[in-house]
Amino acid sequence: MNIKRNIIFTLESRKKDGVLITENVPIRMRVNFASKRIEFTTGYRIDAAKWDADKQRVKNGCSNKLKQSASEINASLLGYYTEIQEIFKKFEVEEIMPTQEQIKEAFNALHKPIEEEVKPKKSNA
Repeated sequence: MNIKRNIIFTLESRKKDGVLITENVPIRMRVNFASKRIEFTTGYRIDAAKWDADKQRVKNGCSNKLKQSASEINASLLGYYTEIQEIFKKFEVEEIMPTQEQIKEAFNALHKPIEEEVKPKKSNA
């Protein structure tokens, strides 16, 4: 089974008082498949002037307000891209057409803080 999909990174287009925000804009990952769309926030922000829309990456030599470098942010974006591809591969191997929720859950499971997974369940006894 082959699931057609498209994964793109874009800046959120938000307006404040009718004016497009161009500073410290969140970078999002958009996944399109089977006529469905899922938006993920990447946790990174960048000024619009430092974003290369064609390459869908931060321009080389730039950094954001948190002093995260272009190479650091771009490496993370590439990691997210790879993770999403691997999630789709698993569904393809199992011959399952995933729902948006299944994709979200699989991706979020990879990014859940470790403490949450280890916490023992409290018993009422």
